[in-house]
Amino acid sequence: MGDENYDVIVIGSGYGGSVAACRLSMAGARVCLIEKGKQWTAQDFPKNSFSILAASKIELRKWGLCFGSDKALFQIYEQGDSLCCVACGLGGGSLVNAGVLAPTPIRTRRSLEWPEEWNKDWEACQETALTMLGSNNIPFEFSSAKVMKQVVEEDIEDCKADPMKLSINFGQESTVQTKGAQDAGSCLACGNCLSGCPYNAKNSIDKTYISSAIQVGLSS
Repeated sequence: MGDENYDVIVIGSGYGGSVAACRLSMAGARVCLIEKGKQWTAQDFPKNSFSILAASKIELRKWGLCFGSDKALFQIYEQGDSLCCVACGLGGGSLVNAGVLAPTPIRTRRSLEWPEEWNKDWEACQETALTMLGSNNIPFEFSSAKVMKQVVEEDIEDCKADPMKLSINFGQESTVQTKGAQDAGSCLACGNCLSGCPYNAKNSIDKTYISSAIQVGLSS
């Protein structure tokens, strides 16, 4: 970081880190975001089972064994009866999730642990996040979307029967900032969302929150 002085140093560029870095940068703070992983581009993502294994780090703590690079896209940890898989790269978990944007359950918002003033701004803040992530309705129904819709309707109390929304582009002009990235592509229903979108159609947070933060002076 040289001789630079910062007001805030954020470690990790996942959802928590990127949103914090973005909001603090926009508020005028001098922010440095530290991420150990690399910046992944569409052509870098694995497209078959062999390349997924090559892009993985597996750590078996019980046996003291570790395979793969510290900067591998998938970081898999086993300890006891637990298995954890996290993403490593600029954008964190957004690189390897399906981009599903579900509404906040009503029962969650009823918790007395939330500050009262938060409930007043909840809808507006949720809409701000959906806009930043390029929320789009699915113009056609994938098999996986049918399953997700059923889960949402059954498990989320007071859920409206709205179409499933994803942070993915479906042929329309991108609504998010992609400074420094290649032009956004269109979803081809390839099913690779969970190993990184090879067509640059997913609005992962390196293209949204982090890109916006960089435009106002974030260092990374």
